Amino acid sequence: MQNNGTVIEPGVLQFQRLLTGPLEKVWAYLTESEKRGKWLATGEMELHEGGKVILSFLHRDLSPIQAPPPEKYRNMESGHSFTGKILKVEPPYLLYFTWEGDSEVTFELENRGGKVLLTLTHRKLPVDKNALISVSGGWHTHLDILIAGLQGETPPNFWQRFTQLEQRYTAIYDPSGATGMLIRRPVAEVFEAFVNPEITTRFWFTKSTGRLEKGKEVIWTWEMYNISSIVRVLDLVPNSSIGIDWGPEGGDRTQAHWTFTAMDDQSTFVDIVMTGFKGDEAQLLKAVSDTVGGFCWVMANLKAWLEFGIRLNLIGDRHPKGKP
Repeated sequence: MQNNGTVIEPGVLQFQRLLTGPLEKVWAYLTESEKRGKWLATGEMELHEGGKVILSFLHRDLSPIQAPPPEKYRNMESGHSFTGKILKVEPPYLLYFTWEGDSEVTFELENRGGKVLLTLTHRKLPVDKNALISVSGGWHTHLDILIAGLQGETPPNFWQRFTQLEQRYTAIYDPSGATGMLIRRPVAEVFEAFVNPEITTRFWFTKSTGRLEKGKEVIWTWEMYNISSIVRVLDLVPNSSIGIDWGPEGGDRTQAHWTFTAMDDQSTFVDIVMTGFKGDEAQLLKAVSDTVGGFCWVMANLKAWLEFGIRLNLIGDRHPKGKP
């Protein structure tokens, strides 16, 4: 069973957990204010269609282990409440109600081999990676606390666990890739190699419509693969950094940011960070892997050219039969 939350369609997040039963006990932890307050939020529920739902969150009461919330969530230190409405209820199997921000939450329970399968589905969420990261981390943390309580264990501090999970979901929903290389040439020469297509075409793409300048748009072409990328220069600080937004015409766009650090008069460390990937978890992992791998070939080509004057042709030879 997948432990992380899963985006089953745009704006719909789902978790599943096998819980210690019996089913009626788990139902009580969903519907009774005192028990629900041990892992999620207190508040009365009118358990009929159209009934009122009150949820009052006070995260510091969820564990005897105390720690302050992160700065960006400091406004929630004294608690947070909202009111919803029951959309459907079938005790002790289904609870479906409105949530804050016009979203909706469903809890479904099913006996499963001596345990209880809980399926939590949160619908009508904003299709926004930051919201998804926060909601995923929040539900995952609350479920960890529920599981600890049902098993008679000390639950973790909400904010400490949430911070860990927020980092995990950031890596899932907003992944980045990075690579770097020491080039034994002066920083000005290494920087120039990326902004001047007369040099760049010797180790990366084969054709460009112009030199990189802040605010400028150029087209890079890999003629051996018959592909091109529209490149928009977001930032450029001479001998220091380059930031671009790039991608094929009409396709998904990602970002890349170079940082050039002079190690001494004759050597430069180049860091490249890639962001903005889109897709499901498998697609994201593949996109990050492919992009990081591609930039590693670029850096190796660059090193060979600037340090030894050798054209290794790694980019073209990576896919000798044509388009990757």
